[in-house]
Amino acid sequence: MIRLKKTLVNIFFILLSFCFISCSNDEAITQNVSDNAELEYAKENSQLKKEINNLKEKSDSYSNENVKLKKDLKEAVENLKVAENIIIELSINKLEKTNNTPPQLPVDAKKPLPLPPTPPSSNVILKNTKLEAEEKAKAEAKAKTELDAKIKAEAEAKAYKDAKIKSDSEAKAKLKAEANAKAELDLKNLEKECGESYKSNDYNNALLKCAELSNKNNIYGIRIMAQMYLNGHGINQNISKANELFIQTAESGDIWSINHLADNAMKNKDYINAHKWFSKGEELDDINSVYQLGLFYYNGLGVTQDFGISYSKFIKSAEKNHADSQFYIGKFHHFCNGSFVKSPVGKDYFKALEWYTLSSNQTNNKAQNNIGVLYYVGDGNETYKGFKPDVKKSLEWFKLAHDNGNLTSATNIDLAQSYIYGRDDKRLSELIIN
Repeated sequence: MIRLKKTLVNIFFILLSFCFISCSNDEAITQNVSDNAELEYAKENSQLKKEINNLKEKSDSYSNENVKLKKDLKEAVENLKVAENIIIELSINKLEKTNNTPPQLPVDAKKPLPLPPTPPSSNVILKNTKLEAEEKAKAEAKAKTELDAKIKAEAEAKAYKDAKIKSDSEAKAKLKAEANAKAELDLKNLEKECGESYKSNDYNNALLKCAELSNKNNIYGIRIMAQMYLNGHGINQNISKANELFIQTAESGDIWSINHLADNAMKNKDYINAHKWFSKGEELDDINSVYQLGLFYYNGLGVTQDFGISYSKFIKSAEKNHADSQFYIGKFHHFCNGSFVKSPVGKDYFKALEWYTLSSNQTNNKAQNNIGVLYYVGDGNETYKGFKPDVKKSLEWFKLAHDNGNLTSATNIDLAQSYIYGRDDKRLSELIIN
């Protein structure tokens, strides 16, 4: 149909051109009959006529073809209608059999069916794929950038919050530390005023300051209050109340109160309570309490005498530089089985001298006296060679012990002087050993 229309249009333009040319030529021939170029125009006119005849032939051919196309189109339309009727009939029959398929719409024969889309070329596909990949990469990069920015912002917010919390905590801790330091300083000043007032016999002020400490459950203040009740200083004497307060502070770990209660028990020969309080002191690593327990087992006071336990207590406190404990360790090595049943150590005068010397350096006069005995007697046994007697040196130690308050050393001084000046022999049986 489209081809027919195009052919008719071409024929129209050809005829129009023919008319135009024909008219123009006739006028030119009429006007130029007399010119010398009449033959030439005639030839050209003849040529044009030939061309027009050819065009007419072509036009007739196109017209015949158009007629044939119309005929073919008519047959195609009729065939299409027949096919449409057959399809409709078949669809109706199928619908009657299945009863679930809707009838098909008739096809418009005049309306051309749409052609399938032309697939894109490989270059286009590659280009589109590349563009999609670039777009996806850009989108992912943007999303990552936004996520990183969000994470960074959250991290900065958290850091700021943590810093603020830390700053607030540090500020609170600083304020608390300053408050605690001030409270501790105030407490120490109050303890100082309490103690100094009591020692200076300013009992009224002592009672005021120590009562304030006691109300704060301060052990030192309670202990001074107990001493005031015990002695009736600035307050009515109340021994029962004093002991109650001493027990309270002792059970709270006040070493002074522990030793006070233990010493009172010892004075009353209440060895059971004395042992209890000294054991409490040992738990708190009080070397005097450890030494006192050594004496308990050494002398069998309220317990079964046990030199092994006694030695273990003495050596524990002696190693912490307790002078009396060092003296007893020296004594163990000095006498051994000569005086002790099942002694934990053997006799060794050199070790005895070593421990006596440590005790003597702390002006223990008993140790000084016994060093004098070691030099006065010497080995005392052939199995202990090397410790030679030196009466002059022993005399010096006896005098030192006497000068430091050991009155029994006076007898040893007389014995040493008598032997040195030849007035008498050593008279060992008369020596006084601490």
